Amino acid sequence: MSKQLYKVFDEVEFKAQLLAKYWNNFYTEISEHLPDTYQPEMQELSIKLDEALSNLVDQLRNPTLTLATTGTTSSGKSTLVNLLCGAEIVPVAVSEMSAGAVTIEYSKEKSLIIHETPGALWECGEWRGITEDRIYQRLYQVMISYIENREKQPNLACPQSTIFYPFRLVKESKLELPQGTRVKILDLPGLAYVGDRGNADVIKQCREALCIVTYNSAETDAHKVKSLLQEVVQQVKDLGGSPARMLFTLNRIDVFRADGKNWPETENRFVEKAIGDIKNELTEQLKEYTEDIEKLQVVKLSTWPALLALQIQNNDDIYSAEACKKADNNFNGLINEDILEVLPRNVQNWSRHDRNRVAEALWQESYAEEFQQHLKQHINQHFPQLVIPQAIERFNVAAANAVAEWAVQTTTAILSSSEEHYQQECEEISRIRSSLELFLEDSDTKLKKPFEQIDAKFKEVIEKKSEDDLVFYLQKTLKELQDVEPYKELGEKLYPLYGWSRELSRGIKQVLESVAESLEKGQILVKNPNLKKADDSQVQLLESNLKRLINLGYTASAARDGEIREARTDEDKKNLELLNQALNDLSKHLNLVMKDILKQISNQEIERMYQAVVELFNCHLSHLEKGANNHAPNIIIRFPESQLIRVKKELSFSLSFESGFSITEGNWEEESRIFWHWLGLVPKYEARSSDNATIPSTENLLKNWDSQVKLAEPDLVKQIASWLLEQIDCLKKEVHKNQNDILDRYQARLDKAHQEITLDYEKQKNVWQPMERKAQELAEEFGVLGKLLKNEDENSSGK
Repeated sequence: MSKQLYKVFDEVEFKAQLLAKYWNNFYTEISEHLPDTYQPEMQELSIKLDEALSNLVDQLRNPTLTLATTGTTSSGKSTLVNLLCGAEIVPVAVSEMSAGAVTIEYSKEKSLIIHETPGALWECGEWRGITEDRIYQRLYQVMISYIENREKQPNLACPQSTIFYPFRLVKESKLELPQGTRVKILDLPGLAYVGDRGNADVIKQCREALCIVTYNSAETDAHKVKSLLQEVVQQVKDLGGSPARMLFTLNRIDVFRADGKNWPETENRFVEKAIGDIKNELTEQLKEYTEDIEKLQVVKLSTWPALLALQIQNNDDIYSAEACKKADNNFNGLINEDILEVLPRNVQNWSRHDRNRVAEALWQESYAEEFQQHLKQHINQHFPQLVIPQAIERFNVAAANAVAEWAVQTTTAILSSSEEHYQQECEEISRIRSSLELFLEDSDTKLKKPFEQIDAKFKEVIEKKSEDDLVFYLQKTLKELQDVEPYKELGEKLYPLYGWSRELSRGIKQVLESVAESLEKGQILVKNPNLKKADDSQVQLLESNLKRLINLGYTASAARDGEIREARTDEDKKNLELLNQALNDLSKHLNLVMKDILKQISNQEIERMYQAVVELFNCHLSHLEKGANNHAPNIIIRFPESQLIRVKKELSFSLSFESGFSITEGNWEEESRIFWHWLGLVPKYEARSSDNATIPSTENLLKNWDSQVKLAEPDLVKQIASWLLEQIDCLKKEVHKNQNDILDRYQARLDKAHQEITLDYEKQKNVWQPMERKAQELAEEFGVLGKLLKNEDENSSGK
C-alpha cells in the first residue's frame, strides 16, 4: 500500500461522507414527489445513516493498532519490546521465565498497573509517574515470584500487567497513522504459559493484531533448531489467523560476525535456509495459508545492540556510559575499525561525538534501520485490512444496505404501481420467490452433498459394509467440492477440516520421539514444544520416571532393541520388578501428559476448522448474493456475512475410550482400568513376569498410541460431518429468512405505492424513470465503499 497510511483511512471517510451527501440530495428530490406518509420511514433511514456514519468516522479516526510480540526460546523477544519502546522497561526473560502478559499502551504520562489475578503472591496495584527503572524492577519481582511459586501452585494464574508509556515506536518511527490512533504493544508470554486461562484470553485479543515473531538465529544445535521451527509453528497457530499479518524476525543475527571475513556469506546462507525452513514448516502444517506463507516478510535484526544504540544516545551521561561499556564488551564486531582505533580505552572518556558514532554504527550494523522500515511497511500494508473492512461491514449493516434497498425498491414499486402493472408485479414477486427458493435449495444441496456423503460412508464403515479410511474419504470428498463452482476459489482453505488427523498424529509422534530418544541416549531430552502444553507437574513426573528407567538399565540397546531378561538372583528379580513397575508408570505418566497435549492440539485444530467453515460460508454467501440479484435485479438483496455467518463453536472431540492393562506376577496380582472422558488414548501393554521377561523396545512400547488415534478417527469424522450439516442448516435458515424479509418489504412498498401514488404517463417518463436511475446509481455508489481497500491493494500489487 503505497500511499500514506492515514490517507487510506481519510479516503474511506471521504467516500462515506459523500454517500451521506448523495442520500441527502436524493432524499430532498424524491420528497417533492412523494406523499407525506413516506416521511417517517425516510426520516428513520436518515437518522440511522447519520448514526452509522458517525460510528464509522469514529472507527476510522480512532482505530487501535496492536502489535503483539512472541517468539521462540531465547529469541530476544523482551529485548525487541524494549527496542520498540526505546527504553529497558520489560525484564529480559531467561529460558522459560516470563513476566506474564504485558500490555504497553502509548501515553505521554508513565504509569504501571499490575492487575489482580487469582492467587497472586506479588504486589498488585497502580503506580503513576513511575520511572523506567521502577517499572522494570516491579515487573522483575513479579516474574521471579511467579516462577518460584508456579511449581508449588500449578494453578497459579499468570501475571497480567499494563504499562502506559510514551514509547519510541509512535514518537520517532513516522508511521503516519490516523491522528487518533490508539497504539498498544502486547508482549505475550512464552509457549509454556499458553495453557493459562488468563493468557488464553489475552491471546484471543491477538486475532486482530499485527504480530512480530522472533526467531533465535544464534542456535546451531540441529536438534534444537528443529525444535525452534516447531515453536514458530505453534506460535503462529496460537496467534490464529493468517501468517500474512506476522512479521518474522531473525534475531541475534550478529552471531555470524564471529566468522571473520566470510561472515556476509555465512549470514546469507543462514538467512536463505532459515526463511526456506520456516516457510516449509508453516506450509506443511498450515496448508490453508499456502499463498500467504509464500509472501511472508522475514527480516534480520540484532535487538540488543540496536537497543544499546538508543541507550548510548541518552542524555543521562551515567546511563549512556553503562550502555557504552556493554557495547564495548559485547559488540565491537559491529563497530567499524576506523571508529575503534580512535576511541579512548576507557568508555568514561568517550566524548558525545564518539558515542554518537558508536551508536550510529550499532544501529546500522544491527539492521535496526532496515527492521524499522520493514515494520512500517508491514503496518501500512496490513493495518487498514484489520480495521476498515469490519468498520464498513458494520456501517452497511447498520444503515447503508437499508438505504440502498429503500431507494431502489421504492422507485421500482412506484413505476409498477398503476392498475395496469400492479398485478403483474405481484405475480413477478411470486415468480421471484419461487425462482429464488429453487436457486437457494439447489445451492444448499450442492454445499451439503459432500457432508451427507461422509455421514453415509460413516454408517457403511460402522456396519462393516466398507473398509474405507474415513479421514482420506473426508479429504477426497472436500477436494471434489473445491473442484465445483463457486468453491474453486477456496484453494486449500478447507484443509483444516481433514488436516486435524495429521496434526494429532504429528503431536503424538513428536512427544513419543522425545521420550524414545531420552531412553535410548540415556539423557532427558523431553524439550519438544508440544510438551510445553502439558501441566508442568505432570511433565516433571514423566521426566523423573524416565530417569528411573535409565538408572534401571532401560537405555541404549536395551531400550532401542528390547531384550529378554532372566532374573536368577533376588537382586535381579527385585530390579526386574522395579523395571516392570517403572514401565507401567511410564504409561500412566504419558497418559496424563498426552491428555493435556491432545487437548491443546485439538483446541488449535478446532479453531482452524471454525475459520475454514467461515471461509466456506463466505464463499457460499457471495455466490448466493450474486445469484439472487441476477434473479431479482431491482430488489437489492444483501446477505451480510456478519449477520448470517454464526458458526456455533460447539465442536469438541468428546469421545470415551476404555482401555487398560493387567499385570500378573508370582504371588501378586493387580488390575488397573483407566477411563478418559475427553479423548482417551491409552496404549495396551502385555503382562510381564518379574522373573523372566521380554523387555519391549521403545518402538514397541510406544507404537500403540498412533493406532489408538486411528481407532478414534471414524467417530471424530462423524462428529465433524454432523456438526457441519447442522451449521449449513442454520445458515440456510438465516439466508431464507433474510431473503423473505427483503421480498416482504418490497411487496409492502408496492402495496403502499399502489394505494397512495397516482401515476400518469408524464410523471412516469419525466419523474420516476429518472428517479429510478438515480436510485440505482445511489445503490451502486454504496456498493463501491467496500471495494475501495481491495482496489488499493490490487493497484499496489500491480494486478
